[in-house]
Amino acid sequence: MIFSLFLLIVGGLLAAFWGDSPIVGGGLGLLIGWVYHLMLRIRQLEATIRQLAPPESAPVQTSAHVPTPVPAQVSASADTSVPVPASVQMDLEPSQPELPLPNQALPEPIVHTEPAALSILSKAKAWLFGGNPFVRLGVVILFFGVVFLLRYSLQHNLVPVELRLLGSASAALALLGFGWRLRTRTGAYGLILQAGGIGLLYLTIFGAYSLYHLIPSLIAFALLLMIVLTAAALAVLQNSLPLAVFATVGGFLAPLLTSSGSNNYIGLFSFYALLNAGIVMIAWFKSWRLLNLIGFIFTFVIAGFWGWFSYRPEDFWATEGFLMLFFLFYVAIAILFATRSPFNFKDKVDGSLVFGTAIIGFCMQIGLFLPLLAEGRPVTFLSQYGLALSAVVLSLFYLGLAFLLWRRYAEAQRLLAETFLVLSVIFATLTIPLAVQSAAITSAAWAIEGAGIIWLGIRQQQFVQRLVAVGLQFISLLILILNLGASINAYPYGADTGSMLGFTQGLFLASSLIALAMLVASRLLSAEFAGKRSLETGLAMSLLVSALVMHFLSFELQLAWSDLDYPIHFHLLYAMAVIALLLLSTRHYWRLLSWVLPLPIVLLSLALLMMLVEGRSLFEAYLVLVWAGALGLWYGLLWRLERQAWFSIWVKLAQAFTLWLIIILLMLQLQVWLKAYFTLDNAWPIAALPLVPLSLIWLILKAPIWPFTTQRALLFYSVVLPSLCLIMGWFLLSLSMAGDAEPLPWLPVFNPIDLVTVWFAFTLLMVNSYWQQQTSLKAPRFLPYSLIFIGFAWLNLTVLRVLHHWYDLAWAFPDLLINPITQTTLALVWGSSGLLFTWWGNRSGRRGVWSAGAMLLAAVILKLFLIDFASSDTVERIISFIGVGVLLLFIGYLAPLPPAPKDAAKELTHVE
Repeated sequence: MIFSLFLLIVGGLLAAFWGDSPIVGGGLGLLIGWVYHLMLRIRQLEATIRQLAPPESAPVQTSAHVPTPVPAQVSASADTSVPVPASVQMDLEPSQPELPLPNQALPEPIVHTEPAALSILSKAKAWLFGGNPFVRLGVVILFFGVVFLLRYSLQHNLVPVELRLLGSASAALALLGFGWRLRTRTGAYGLILQAGGIGLLYLTIFGAYSLYHLIPSLIAFALLLMIVLTAAALAVLQNSLPLAVFATVGGFLAPLLTSSGSNNYIGLFSFYALLNAGIVMIAWFKSWRLLNLIGFIFTFVIAGFWGWFSYRPEDFWATEGFLMLFFLFYVAIAILFATRSPFNFKDKVDGSLVFGTAIIGFCMQIGLFLPLLAEGRPVTFLSQYGLALSAVVLSLFYLGLAFLLWRRYAEAQRLLAETFLVLSVIFATLTIPLAVQSAAITSAAWAIEGAGIIWLGIRQQQFVQRLVAVGLQFISLLILILNLGASINAYPYGADTGSMLGFTQGLFLASSLIALAMLVASRLLSAEFAGKRSLETGLAMSLLVSALVMHFLSFELQLAWSDLDYPIHFHLLYAMAVIALLLLSTRHYWRLLSWVLPLPIVLLSLALLMMLVEGRSLFEAYLVLVWAGALGLWYGLLWRLERQAWFSIWVKLAQAFTLWLIIILLMLQLQVWLKAYFTLDNAWPIAALPLVPLSLIWLILKAPIWPFTTQRALLFYSVVLPSLCLIMGWFLLSLSMAGDAEPLPWLPVFNPIDLVTVWFAFTLLMVNSYWQQQTSLKAPRFLPYSLIFIGFAWLNLTVLRVLHHWYDLAWAFPDLLINPITQTTLALVWGSSGLLFTWWGNRSGRRGVWSAGAMLLAAVILKLFLIDFASSDTVERIISFIGVGVLLLFIGYLAPLPPAPKDAAKELTHVE
């Protein structure tokens, strides 16, 4: 008592010194002294009990708690505990269960049911004042005292920030250490100390990150996650609901008590997300309804207060993410409570959490959307249909949960599954009133209803019912077309009111829903079922084609009306969506699915056409990523269809089309790159034109990868041969080019056009070899003759380019050709070529090759007398005649005419 009076005086003096009320300080001092006095009395009573207990008595357990047998080594390691008679133990703490020793296996928890009339307030009162109330009050007061001390030191800058946080963390760790050491003590003394330490750790980390900005967000997140895991583990291992409750409440209060009014809601809700993750982890092991309700109340009440006073429309997306996360947390907790609780069946569904999460979560969702609908703000798709889409998502979400619960638990969770089904119906009912803003949306609802009637008509074998449902869907389509025409008249392209915002009008949403409903109806009617009429097969086809055409036209109109800057992206994304739906549809065979395959081809072609017209690069606005995603999905679909052997003709056509699309796309990108650095009269852009087709030809014929391994024959005729024809056309056009390779000097062979020409020649050789080896048809003779033509033409053009680049002759026709130097050079080149051919024909015994060389020499001689003879007194004429004459002498000596075919074998043997 004297110590209490002393603390009363000291507290009053300190409070007066720091400017606060002396009465408050004196009252706190008296309270602390009283608590200390009671702690001394408790220690004396415990010492007296130990003296009264007989030394040979073993600990006696109450009938409510039957521990599991403890192994011998565990008993030996725990022999320091003092036995207490059962009667004395029950008098001291009748509701406190025996705590297991450190190395002892945890007994199976026995959950006690509580009266339904016991409210949360009475539970909190029983926890606070039952057992050891002074320790619990002391921890609560200590927690608030540390908070006030931190705030006071922050306002007056008395202690450096680092020292404040270090002291707070040290105190928290000390409380945790002492609490763990004293965990077996009666009165839950150690558990309460552990809870206080965890709360102080929450407070310290949150203050260091949010208030003082001393640690980065990643480290703060890691530390808080570690604390959450530690608190959950301690609560579960020690089977202590008070520890979990106190640590959780301390965590929720920490950011509120340390708030500086900065509106850092990201940090606040991130911290609360970690706390709720800890509650979910505890719910996996323990069915502690009180802890679940505490977390639910704190989370949504504090979030609601923040939304009421501080929410802005600019914060929508971040706040929406946190709301979805908290919603999923407490749906999961409700499911865990129902599936893991040992209660009777009728008590398994926690109605407060199940309905409270759905209702409060959707009310908060409405609160997030209301500022977006305020007058003066722009009308967007999100503001118009966000709530309706939210209702749809929630309806599907609860429907999926009901299905999964029934499939997993069947009758054991019938009540919870039916509850989720009721919630799904409620949100589905709310969808249309929230979304309907035009007749088009209403017609979409009719189309969906028609799909449902068709399904029911198949189940009940009612042909008339199915026929009426199909008529209802076509009426919905007609209403949509009429609304589309009205919108065209109301929003002309040059309207002063501005263009329509793309995809924000109800028409596109309605067209999507109607198309989906008609596709479902087509799928149902195309399947085989009892009572099917032949007429329904045609109706299924009509529904499918109508849905595809209508939705495609709706998409194009919305895109044409819109002020969006990325039409190529939208076409590719649309194609990806269609391909993804096709991939999902391949799980079960659908005969009419082949009619959907042309739609992605059309969309990809339109995207490529827009890129060609606009000259866009793949590396603008992430186009390369969108193209890669679209082509990746497309090839995935083709692989799946080919593996299942479905629609083989369509797959083959699609393979050829896709390769041509890739060729054009890559050629476009290569030209965009080169045009940025070179002019059109430069050789680099011209030489780059056949690079992509040549590369694809080698891949098709040589690469051991899909789809070339399975579709090589198809691609040979549909891609390789047409590409060779196009490259031959490029070669003919390149003959008119001088081949300027700036900034590099021009060199024969080692220049862009000549190198690509050489590659083209090697490609022809490879194609000729493949044709002879892999196909049943005889290789055509035009391939080797094409090689001869390419070689001869390239040789002549090389001569002309040498004269142009090295002898400064102008690249102008026919002036370059009639120049005497050109004529002399060509005569010598042709004569040398004729010599080569006649020699080759003589050595190989091929009279045809020898004849070709002889004809070339005849052409040279003819040129000498018709053209070079005109330059009678020039040096070039003299060189031409002498050079060609010498060549003819060599030919007559080295390469006479080969023997006739009947003596060919003998002569060839003689030559060898």
